[in-house]
Formats: sequence, structure tokens, C-alpha cells
Amino acid sequence: MAKRALRLACVALSILILRHHSEFQAFTGSVRAQTGSRISLRSVAETGLSQLAAVTTLSIDTGDLAIIKEYAETGLITDATTNPLFVSQAGLSGDPVYVAFVEDAIEYACGKVEGVDERVALAMDKLAVNLGVAISKLVTGYISTEVDPRLSFDKEETLRRARRIIALYEEAGVPRERVLIKLAATWEGIAAMAELEKEGITCNMTLVFGFVQAVAAAQYGARLISPFPGRVLDWHKRSSGKETWSPREDPGVVAVERIRHIGSV
Repeated sequence: MAKRALRLACVALSILILRHHSEFQAFTGSVRAQTGSRISLRSVAETGLSQLAAVTTLSIDTGDLAIIKEYAETGLITDATTNPLFVSQAGLSGDPVYVAFVEDAIEYACGKVEGVDERVALAMDKLAVNLGVAISKLVTGYISTEVDPRLSFDKEETLRRARRIIALYEEAGVPRERVLIKLAATWEGIAAMAELEKEGITCNMTLVFGFVQAVAAAQYGARLISPFPGRVLDWHKRSSGKETWSPREDPGVVAVERIRHIGSV
């Protein structure tokens, strides 16, 4: 009965996360032309993707293992990032691989802690790590795993969950040097990041919508800062009523360009 209750709670939490993140679309792994036709992966690798890889490190943003494998095999993608949306999609997909991840996470949580709430929290962390461990076998660089975003304003609980995620990775044989803990760039998230970085736990600061957030994250030692140019553009569209900008004037692009030069200021 306890395992059944935990399974139902995990499903309910997954659905809640999916609804909360419904405005975001997972990366599909295929690039489509304006006509809607699929461009071959080879042509992508030989054009835009290879040009980007020549000047920066590319991280694929999905929880789909088949897509990650496909792009990693081009040699151009070295890192991967996940978030609660992708973990939830994996858990609800029905794919036997992901079902096994879920079952293992539930078994693990039931054997480690008491109480439905704590078991759900541990099972979700374990599920995220199970997915991350599988991804670590496909890419050679970092795997980003996000702390429950509902803890974005709770420094101490963020620290506890981040340390637990790292412990779960190390228990599975993945060293902390390959993991980026993904935290929201709130005041509490940045304060937690500062402590984690001192412990050798590297962090990816996400939900960055402005320059001040990025500066604070940089000043306190974040390994990676992830601005959201699309959401910045959305805000400007809503506030100004203007729908289109040239690439150089796009508010999201302008914000990222400014953030990119923080180190030289």
C-alpha cells in the first residue's frame, strides 16, 4: 500500500510539474524549416551546429535519451541539461526504460525514508539522477540536474536537496565533477550556490531574466549562468505591444550579450 501511495503521489507531482511548465516546449531534437519539413541531422551538423561548436560548448536541453545519443554522436554536443519538466515527461512516458527509472526510484525511496512527502521528494531526486546517470553514458561533459524549483526561496532546503543529489550521483558512480546542480537565481538560490561551490559542487544558475541576477551569480562564483532570452522577449512583447524586433535589437539577445561581457566589466 505504501508503494502504491508513493507511486500515485509521484504521478500527481509529475502532472503538477507538467502543468506548471506547460508554456515551455521540450527540445524535439529535429530542426524544422519554415515549410515544416525535417532537416537532416547531417546538414545541421555541417552548418549551424558545427559553427556554434567551434566557438562554444554546446549542451542539449532534453531528457530524451535517443535524441541525446543521436546528437552526441555528431561529436558536437558534449553536455546535457534536464529540468523537472523533462524528468516528469520521462516518468509518464510509458517507455520501459523510463518506467524502470521510476520503479527504481520508488523502491529506493521506500527503503530509505519514512512518510509520503519525504518519500516523494527522495523518489523525484532519485528519478532525476537515474535519468542523469543514463545521460552521463552518452555525453562526455557536464550533466545539469535541477533542484525542485519550488524550493527557490528556501536556502537551507535547497542546500539539503543539492547535496543529496550529488550523493546519489556519487553512489551511482558519477563523480561530482561531471554534475552541475541547477538552481534558480533567486537571492536564496545564489546564497546556496555560493556555499555549494565552496564544497566543490558546481552550479548552473537558471531562471535568469536580468543583468542584476547574472552579476550576483557571477560575483558569488557560479560555474554556469543560464539566461532566458526567450522569456525576456516575451516580457517585452507583453509590456510594449510590439511583436517583432531585428536580431540585433531583440531584447533577449541584447540581455544575453550584456551578460556575456560581465567578466570584462
